[in-house]
Amino acid sequence: MKKKRPDRREGRGSPPGSSRPGTSWHGARRVSEKPAVEEIATMTIDRIAKGGDGVGRANGMACFVPRTAPGDVAQVAYVAHARHGRGRVLQIVTPSTHRVDARCVHYERDHCGGCQLQHLDDETQRDARRHIVQDALLRIGKRTIELPELVTGESWGYRGRLTLMLLPRGRGWTGGLHPHDDAARVFALDECPIANPVLVQCWFDMRERLHGMPTDRFLRVSFRLLSADSGQETVAVVVQGGESWSGGAEWAAALLRASAPVRAVWWLPRGGEPVGLAGDVATDGAAGGLGRQFEAAEAGHYEPDAREALAFAQVNPTVATALRDFVFASVQAFAPARVIDAYAGSGELTERFARDGAEVVSIEADASGAAATRRRVEEAGLGDRVQVLTALVESALASALPADVVVLNPPRVGVATGVTTLLEQAASRGVRGIVYVSCDPATLARDLARVPGWRIDAVRCFDMFPQTAHVETVCVLRPETTT
Repeated sequence: MKKKRPDRREGRGSPPGSSRPGTSWHGARRVSEKPAVEEIATMTIDRIAKGGDGVGRANGMACFVPRTAPGDVAQVAYVAHARHGRGRVLQIVTPSTHRVDARCVHYERDHCGGCQLQHLDDETQRDARRHIVQDALLRIGKRTIELPELVTGESWGYRGRLTLMLLPRGRGWTGGLHPHDDAARVFALDECPIANPVLVQCWFDMRERLHGMPTDRFLRVSFRLLSADSGQETVAVVVQGGESWSGGAEWAAALLRASAPVRAVWWLPRGGEPVGLAGDVATDGAAGGLGRQFEAAEAGHYEPDAREALAFAQVNPTVATALRDFVFASVQAFAPARVIDAYAGSGELTERFARDGAEVVSIEADASGAAATRRRVEEAGLGDRVQVLTALVESALASALPADVVVLNPPRVGVATGVTTLLEQAASRGVRGIVYVSCDPATLARDLARVPGWRIDAVRCFDMFPQTAHVETVCVLRPETTT
């Protein structure tokens, strides 16, 4: 008999196979737990919190309720925890004037987890994202700022990448996304209004040909917009999962014939390196980066990686360009002779700083990203101005100093404590500015609290992910002693 896989929703102490609700395990002894008891309350939603939940109060306790809008009066079933409650809507008693009908059929019908704010009008969404940043900096970072500016772009059809889960069903596969309230399930995707339409069309072309995929308990597939050749948008497809795929090349060739926009098909086997299966795989030199975005992701989570803004996977190219321009201008304002580009990705900013005349130390732990940077600067004839380090920032930063400006673009978890400790002392080593690019306001605020010797000179937000609660933020810091 096949051994049952542990349920990921079980308690941390549960042994394999123990899926009985209301129990936990301490050693060999099973201890009964009372199931969570829901309480009912009618509340007014005051604001949108990080993550996209509406926040109201029940019996004096802050209660987080998904898919609610500021101004909603809602009857909610909630579970009280130590300091807050988490609830679900039973009915909207009085809808907010900020509510709109969701454009995507999956948002309400399937509880799609890809978006959190489609039920809000654009202005309310943007205001919520600005307040999320301001509130995090005050509450966690103990920094008071004005409500930051938000650079916006298109609200729909903006995504240059569509990533779907494939789960076995019978002899075939179901491909789509997870509901926000059930990460074990996948619903079949029929539309995605936030994605570039050509990506959705490529998915339609592919889902007719899901037979012959590699065997695994689940797969991921990503459609990534590459470019527009002669006015036609082109797409790379990456399939992740499985350990062997004997018919992969034939399957990929068939997909290229069936879907005109698809120009390259890659396969990322579990635990292996990316394999170019068909098409012009040379058009996507950052294949390793395409794979890494999957390796870092957990099923059911749609948070963007910080590197999406500046490196491999530009989900929103228009706003990403504005973000890069702001970072470059912020660095340029210091007139630096030497710049450290930390968490540098594939080196787009590294090249730009070097072209502007600066010496650059580029630090990137991912070997494929560092290799892409080396190729980029050598091809641009800038190799004598750039030193590329394949290393963790916390290991390499001390030896990379001194510098005039340090650029940070860390992953969602923020920077290591060793980095902030070093930066707190960096002004004495000649650093005149820090430019921090963040995709998580909470970890940005935490890291700012660790460098009290630096004051905020500018904060600007970038609306990289409309219809979601995610926001990119660029924070420019100067030493407190600077006049």
